Amino acid sequence: MPEENIDEIIQEILSEEKKVEEGSEEEVIPPEELYECPVCHHQVYEDAKFCPYCYAVFEEDVDYKMLIETLIKKLKFMIPLARELKIPMGKINQDIKEAKKYAANNDYPTGYTHLQEAYYTLIKSIVDEYKKEMEKYEIMMGLNADIRSMYTKASEYLEDWDIENFVKVFNEMREKATALSRDLKAYLEKLESVENALEIAKGFGIDVSKSINVVDTSKDMADARKYQEAVKVLNEALTPIKDEIQEKMQAFLKMVKEEVMRATYSGNSNAKSIIKLVRELKFYWDEGNLVKVLEKMDEINKEMSK
Repeated sequence: MPEENIDEIIQEILSEEKKVEEGSEEEVIPPEELYECPVCHHQVYEDAKFCPYCYAVFEEDVDYKMLIETLIKKLKFMIPLARELKIPMGKINQDIKEAKKYAANNDYPTGYTHLQEAYYTLIKSIVDEYKKEMEKYEIMMGLNADIRSMYTKASEYLEDWDIENFVKVFNEMREKATALSRDLKAYLEKLESVENALEIAKGFGIDVSKSINVVDTSKDMADARKYQEAVKVLNEALTPIKDEIQEKMQAFLKMVKEEVMRATYSGNSNAKSIIKLVRELKFYWDEGNLVKVLEKMDEINKEMSK
């Protein structure tokens, strides 16, 4: 019998992958063991005494006192959320009040009925409000893998009415999305100022091709959602043409000096404005802010044209 070669052995091993994956799958509960809760329509076990989502009671031999304690704990967490979401609490507060009255008289089944109604009304309202909040972050899913993962997890918790875990993930996602939006905004603002500065530089006869290459690199980083790194690259976008900027600025300032002298002798009122702009130009040059240097050169040029 001919000996199997390495490729054949590898293929046989790989062919077992599907069997291994199938064998490792979690046990799926047969449909006949589940049924739909008539109140909240979640799938629950066939032999459940109460719904683990809305806490509607299916059988009377339940520990009402324990269920009341469970719902009180959940309501204590949810009521501040409801206030934050501006959910009307009139009917809910009334049901809680009735529940307390009956529970105080040891009529736990009746007290529980009111408390469960309050809980059901409140959790439905909270879920509906948070679904609207989640819609605001749908566009962010395509910008960041972490946000996409958190959005999926938060959606699952919301679908299961697991508000406590949902809030943890949602707040984390919101913070991440806020930071990403802030970074994106900072990048776009920096990009706009740099590109504007390059247009000014071209107007002064400066070859900006080296700087454009740097800007293109920053755009590649931005496409990869690396906005902070992209901003750092943009901060150095004009460095390759610093010498050219300095050379043009020196020639430009000689012309400005002559214009200021003429304006001063002729009593032209824009001399003071030009001097003020020159002082600002010096500040930005000393600071090394080439974007602002070019902007001030442009402002001075426009002031002299008046």
